[in-house]
Amino acid sequence: MSSTNPTSDLPMAPSAPPGAGAPAPNGESNPIREAIAEAIAEHDVILFMKGTPEAPACGFSARTVAALQELEVPFAAVDVLPDPRIRAELSAISQWPTIPQLFAHGELVGGCDIVCEMYESGELAEALQ
Repeated sequence: MSSTNPTSDLPMAPSAPPGAGAPAPNGESNPIREAIAEAIAEHDVILFMKGTPEAPACGFSARTVAALQELEVPFAAVDVLPDPRIRAELSAISQWPTIPQLFAHGELVGGCDIVCEMYESGELAEALQ
């Protein structure tokens, strides 16, 4: 089961990862960064990917979705392709340069290679509980 939401439509959460909702360097608020941080805090499992779970736009996103679907883990998904600012702000929050990025319980799990390795070892099922 999955749900695909543009970042701006995800429910806002009262808390976010440390520094995630930080203002832009010029002191102004950063609504995209704030929405990403709130989405990460709001959803137990959220995948930032290229495309959607139903139509991944790259092989790495497809492999990550397949691992989640095999485990039958409900997850939210955000397509980073419609707005390049989503990807830039996500990488600033996570300090992870590549897409997809999987978060569980407010923490970055990793990208495709890490998720697939964890799936194969059984660690992913434990991390997502």
